[in-house]
Amino acid sequence: MKFKAAKDRKYQLSIFRSFLLFLCLCVWWLFCSTPGTIATSESSPGPFQADRTISSFSIEKYKELISYVVKPGDTFLGILSRYGVAPEKAINCYRSLHPLGLMSLIPGDSLVMTRYTGGAMTAISLLHRLDCWYTVSFDGPAIKAGKKPVSTCSQRCIVRGVLETSLSEDMNKMGVDDACVSKFADIFAWDINFFVDPQKGDSFEIVFEKKFVEGRFAGYGDIFAAQYVNAGHVFNALGMTDEKSQRRYYDLDGKSLQKQFLKAPLRFTHISSRFSLHRLHPVLGIVRPHLGIDYAAPTGTPVYAAADGVITFAGFTGGFGNQVRLRHGASCETSYGHLHAIARGIHSGARVCQGDLIGTVGMTGIATGPHLDYRMSISGRFINPLTFSPPSEKSVSAQDMARFDAVKREWCAIAGMRFKGMTGFYVLDIDAGRPYDHRQPPS
Repeated sequence: MKFKAAKDRKYQLSIFRSFLLFLCLCVWWLFCSTPGTIATSESSPGPFQADRTISSFSIEKYKELISYVVKPGDTFLGILSRYGVAPEKAINCYRSLHPLGLMSLIPGDSLVMTRYTGGAMTAISLLHRLDCWYTVSFDGPAIKAGKKPVSTCSQRCIVRGVLETSLSEDMNKMGVDDACVSKFADIFAWDINFFVDPQKGDSFEIVFEKKFVEGRFAGYGDIFAAQYVNAGHVFNALGMTDEKSQRRYYDLDGKSLQKQFLKAPLRFTHISSRFSLHRLHPVLGIVRPHLGIDYAAPTGTPVYAAADGVITFAGFTGGFGNQVRLRHGASCETSYGHLHAIARGIHSGARVCQGDLIGTVGMTGIATGPHLDYRMSISGRFINPLTFSPPSEKSVSAQDMARFDAVKREWCAIAGMRFKGMTGFYVLDIDAGRPYDHRQPPS
């Protein structure tokens, strides 16, 4: 009997638990089906919840970004058509950007296109010439175009080194490419011939600007200051802008580094024959004066005017082959012989400026190999171009002397304190602007 009573109690408890579970289910069903409760909340979410859900859902499942770098021969219409944009829409897109300054795409431009997966394009961004962003957005048939500047950054850097092989190789090892090396050589072009003067053990120091656009290296800016020590002789260059915003360079005394004549009118490999009153001619086999300098260089190497002047002759002259002669002032003349070709526009009576192209290296006339025969005469007397010391063009004006002193103090502080005694490449500061362009001296 006791066993039967216990069994009845367990049965009744099981029925009671089932009834409670059924009652809970009924209450839950009534609560969820009542207006204004959870069902309503799910069908009408709050603003924050709705925005987050739709945005996440659209970005993750319905939009894709396409990046494309423009190649030679690409057109705006061709690129967009390739990604499913109708020709008429692509043309309208280009027309909307044309008034903002976009003439055509160039190789290297970057396109970022946004579209629904496998569907319509919604927006286009174009980084043009690393100069600006062009943007286009589509709202149905309407097209909205815009233009905005790129994100830019500059670094003022310093490189120091001791010459081991050549200026170009040594600076390349430090991460500075030939564009900066060329600027450095041009600054000292009136005092140093970087093809023959440098010696192992020379030292160099340059403060220059590196530019970045959208985080990418975009080239070198100006050289602010520089120093080269050649065989114990120190050459300094301090850069300062003039009234035309052109940077000119001066030594520590304020004298211009720009001279009336270039040290050499071309980039050559070596000097094959020097100035001499008694030279055995390599072709004729006789001893006679060689009143110039022979600069050996590959055929086609550009030859530049050594100074401002007027062309007195340009043509063929027998032993000198193709030759150009320039008159500088009343008494000085330079000549350029054995040219492969004479540049367009170079003729008698034409005026040229220092650094203008006048021809290219060749071996016309009597010559054993490609080279430039460069000669200089004053009042009809030939002189050795390598020993000629032309005067400086001008010095810092009195009204600019205070600004020059500020430039000089900053350069001396950098040279004497920043990374003192260390060689290599270093960043001085970021987004420094143009520190050597102070219009007002510090108080």
